[in-house]
Amino acid sequence: MRLFLAACTLLLSACANECGSDWYQVGERDGRMGASPQVDSYMSRCSGQVDIARYREGYSAGFALRPPPNW
Repeated sequence: MRLFLAACTLLLSACANECGSDWYQVGERDGRMGASPQVDSYMSRCSGQVDIARYREGYSAGFALRPPPNW
């Protein structure tokens, strides 16, 4: 139970900290992880305070770092 509570606390604190983050780094992280762009989600959580251009630049840079698929 303690592990679950610790994980929830960590997750919530990470979400709260993103709203004041460098949007390039957030986009780069999302791109490296291969997640679909999360701009709409960040816009709703951060009251529209998202630098969309910087996020997209970072996303493109992060996505470019992913290895090509081995299909």
